[in-house]
Amino acid sequence: MLAQPSFAQEAVQKVEITGSSIKRTETEGVATTQILSRKDIEQTGKTSIADVVRSISADNNGSISGSFTNGFAGSASGVSLRGLSVSSTLVLINGRRTAPYGFGDDGQRSFVDLNSIPLDAVDRIEILKDGASAIYGSDAIAGVVNVILRQNYVGQSVAANIGQSSRGDGRVMSASAALGFGNLQQDKYNVFMTIDAKKQEKIWQKDRDDYIGQADARPWGGRDQRAGQITAGNGGGSNFLGTVRPVNATGGTLTGAAGNVKQLPGTCSAANLDPVGGTSLDNALGGCLWDPVQYQTIQPETENLNIYARGTFAINDKTTAYTELGLFNSKAKTQTTPSGLTGAGFDLVNARVNNTNTGPDQLLLPIGHPDNPFAANRARPRWVDAGRPRSADLETTVTRFLAGVKGTVAEWDYDAGFLYAESKTDKTQNGYYRQSALKAAVANGSFRIGQGRVNTPEVLALVSPTLQNSGVTKSTSVDFKATRELMQLPGGAMGIAVGAEYRKEETNSDPTPYTNINDIAGLGYSASKGSRNVTALYTELAIPVLKSLEFQLAARTDKYSDYGRSTTPKAGFKFTPTNTFALRGTYAEGFRAPSAAENGDSAVAAFTNIPNDPIRCPVTKLPIDCSSQQVGAITVGNKNIKPETSKSYSLGFVVEPVKNFSISLDWWKIERDGEIGGSDPSAIVANPAGYPDAQIVRGEATSNFPGLAGPILMVKAPYLNAGKTQTSGLDLDMRSKFDLGANGKLNAGVVVTYMHEFKRTDSDGTTHEFAGTHGDINLSGNGGTPRTKVSLSLGWDRGPWTVSGNINHVSSISGTNEIGGECLDTDANHNPYLGCRIAAFTTVDVFGKWKMSKNLEFTASITNLFDKMAPLDVQTYGRINYNPSLHQSGAVGRYWNIGARYTF
Repeated sequence: MLAQPSFAQEAVQKVEITGSSIKRTETEGVATTQILSRKDIEQTGKTSIADVVRSISADNNGSISGSFTNGFAGSASGVSLRGLSVSSTLVLINGRRTAPYGFGDDGQRSFVDLNSIPLDAVDRIEILKDGASAIYGSDAIAGVVNVILRQNYVGQSVAANIGQSSRGDGRVMSASAALGFGNLQQDKYNVFMTIDAKKQEKIWQKDRDDYIGQADARPWGGRDQRAGQITAGNGGGSNFLGTVRPVNATGGTLTGAAGNVKQLPGTCSAANLDPVGGTSLDNALGGCLWDPVQYQTIQPETENLNIYARGTFAINDKTTAYTELGLFNSKAKTQTTPSGLTGAGFDLVNARVNNTNTGPDQLLLPIGHPDNPFAANRARPRWVDAGRPRSADLETTVTRFLAGVKGTVAEWDYDAGFLYAESKTDKTQNGYYRQSALKAAVANGSFRIGQGRVNTPEVLALVSPTLQNSGVTKSTSVDFKATRELMQLPGGAMGIAVGAEYRKEETNSDPTPYTNINDIAGLGYSASKGSRNVTALYTELAIPVLKSLEFQLAARTDKYSDYGRSTTPKAGFKFTPTNTFALRGTYAEGFRAPSAAENGDSAVAAFTNIPNDPIRCPVTKLPIDCSSQQVGAITVGNKNIKPETSKSYSLGFVVEPVKNFSISLDWWKIERDGEIGGSDPSAIVANPAGYPDAQIVRGEATSNFPGLAGPILMVKAPYLNAGKTQTSGLDLDMRSKFDLGANGKLNAGVVVTYMHEFKRTDSDGTTHEFAGTHGDINLSGNGGTPRTKVSLSLGWDRGPWTVSGNINHVSSISGTNEIGGECLDTDANHNPYLGCRIAAFTTVDVFGKWKMSKNLEFTASITNLFDKMAPLDVQTYGRINYNPSLHQSGAVGRYWNIGARYTF
């Protein structure tokens, strides 16, 4: 995976490298660019572009794993360079944008699904670890991932691969074919097509050992995450037997023995009657516990079909036309735990909290209901149907069409193109309860609860309807760029590039049915709709003032129809005093335009905590008003939101002390300001006058203080530009080559990314340092921010044989949200689990290839060779007891893959 060449340059054809529009003979520019060749990608042994990109050392917190199927963007995969989230990392295909995934990360952040890019058609991947808005516009604050597909191909080939875990599950089968004909120089055309099909089988989490395969991690120093407890305070959890609690005439809780929770009849193993729980899992009264891991998958079931075709036609000696067509279809089947009967959330239509757990809207079994054992009281039911897990089927179709012409006119090399890209995801969900229909069915006795109960299809169709919604994004663009040598300077020819772009972006992400009135238990609301036009002009200069000194200057101005103009400059230099040493550095400004979720017709609903109620607490002095309390947080689109802005810096050197051994070390720093954030109820209730567009919704006045405003139920506010982040660190890249003569060739390399700081400053001046911790816990599955990621490779080539190995390391993280913060997970005695630290994780992958003949070759790989288990992590909500963002291969376990390719 380490493809940065040694500093001593060889004579090569001029090429365009990501981060610059000027063609050059050197692949070492002023900024750090990591290049993964087709061979590098093959030798990782990974079976998808998503796995390859997300394994680079610069990827960090906010990265989206395709195994996190319960998120807003379930089954999609995104990269987050420098930990600044997927929305600040620009993903390109052949240097141009494509349509983002139909559903935003956390309902807010727009990103490109890496799964939609065909593996077999990839020629190389270029990762620019530097701000690049001056070249590419919005979203390139943290860097750019540019996937370069094959530009021409002649011949025919077929390939097939099969992989499986050492436990015999998770099989992946893929087949691909390529057909190309026509020599561009001789025949004046080249046409080729690739087709890539893959089927991936699921891996059940319950089929893994120890704490990965069960929710009760107490034997390994963790906590018990089983559900269904009955607490010492008579709180009844949802379990397979079902629990009921009598209520008084007004629906309030009865006190004393009369109000005890009663578990419905059924069988329960002794292990699941365990009276000892974790911090919040007090099971003193012996509820029948159940293990949610039994319903979770480590790897979802998917089917992918990817078709890519390209035609190139030489109109004359100086003009070439080209066209590309990409079609991608993915089907994913995901599953999670059965739904509870009740829930709380936001009725956006009526601006109120709807809570069927307790209070006036609660779900109650009437007197006489066959599952209500209390002859004189209605009962509050809790139950999960063991045979009805919640499921989601997602089908994504991505269409990408490009047509263009490039050539040379009056010493200018130009490229002009038209691009249309569309991504559509259709989601179908089952197993959720519609609360209004459920209340009616419970009231008339037609819906039953309890172990072994099977409700009729007619009743289930009413109370648990199939839910369908879609997310669609479209991008239509026309672009033009040209470059030439401008004049001769002492160091060589000055290069210039100019360009222009027009782009129309459209988003229409539908909400899940009935969530606008909070009528689906367990599902929040998320929807966005918007469109805009973007026009841009940019220019770039490469100025070799001396043989040993070159400057790069670039500037771009983008005009957005929905907020205005952003202008971003960039400057860089490379100083080469000797043939073996170079010093380089950059300064760049960047921006991220608001997404349709942030400034369109949109809303996202969630829950959060506020420290106290500043209106009620001074009057009532009651703990319920003067301590932390949960409130609803609704964030809506803000037409006046401004883009996020950034400044980035880098300074480093490349040195080749001896032939075929090079070292590069680069310091980087990014400052992002005006960050777009959602509703912050704590800040709003503390200073309502400072947020004139916010709305605080309170309940009815309480009987003990009838003249005082009621408790806070929810806070509704638009997205705001608030706070800033500063992150910095070091990138180390070392590589070497050894010629062993008759014994072949060795190559070795290591890439290390060290994050020195990840500091966020809130709008009120409060700072948080997340580097080396599990924070920011609110970001994309709570993946954590490790300080150090390392990738080391060693390869050997001799004749028809190739063998390589890769070592991947992720440093440990503390179990706190920020440096100096309290441990996120503690037991009943406030002792932290796992010493408040998640262990470091290191795996070894191996790859081998045998070219049996000119036409036939075989490959084999093993990822996680030593079957290293993912560290126990009781905090992440991406999965139970392990962290899929950092340690996914440790949950899958040892995995082998074999393949063959035949070229005609």
